[in-house]
Amino acid sequence: MLKDKFIQLPAKGRLLVVTDLHGDLEDYEKYIDLWDCNNPDHHLVFVGDFIHATCEDDGSIEIIDDVIEKYEKYPNFHPLLGNHEWSHIVRSPVFKGFNNQTQEFEDLIKKKKGSLEPYLTDYVEFFKSMPLFVQTENGLFISHTGPSRFIHSMNDFNMIFDNDYNYDLLHDFLWNRYDNDYSVADVEGFLEIIGSNCMVVGHTVVDGYFTYGNQLIVSSSFGSDNKAYLDVDLSLPVRNVDYLINNIKFIQGE
Repeated sequence: MLKDKFIQLPAKGRLLVVTDLHGDLEDYEKYIDLWDCNNPDHHLVFVGDFIHATCEDDGSIEIIDDVIEKYEKYPNFHPLLGNHEWSHIVRSPVFKGFNNQTQEFEDLIKKKKGSLEPYLTDYVEFFKSMPLFVQTENGLFISHTGPSRFIHSMNDFNMIFDNDYNYDLLHDFLWNRYDNDYSVADVEGFLEIIGSNCMVVGHTVVDGYFTYGNQLIVSSSFGSDNKAYLDVDLSLPVRNVDYLINNIKFIQGE
């Protein structure tokens, strides 16, 4: 059961949204430095995929250890579940090329911690605690990806929280890609159902950002030369994706 995995943010304060880091510790620290952790109205949302680097310098363990610490300490820190964290919950390997990244993460635990257990179990339990979605009062819906084209009502959406991690509709919000798995019409239909004006996701690598109807796809680290993030005043209404584009910022790439 996936109760209490839907975060609602009020129409006040500031919101930073960062997408897929995939083990890039240097980028993670840059984004953390942008956030005022001691201001309860300054929210930081990561949309998942903290782990599974494709390079030798894999900071996945260091990132997750810090994410766990901050999630326990700061109520304005919101790490969402991505498909790569999900793979360890359901024991379903994720491959990039011919590399089994799920297995490589376990090997990385052994290398950096000295043994697999109890660390893997602790990480999986944390992954299970991660929220799935964020909705803001000023008009945003944030998830790892999606939506599912099979959601036709709020009842359909709420079924996600009454099922487990293998549920098809949740899978869509972790794995779907625009054009292939959903259309602009699917985005607009979902936003009308959920009562938001724009959707913000990661998952698919783009050059900084890409708009798909009223969906903003952001690449904050992995695979992008232009590392983008979203910086939004929560007290101002978000009516369409054009407004969001004016709130895109960038960090210095390597």
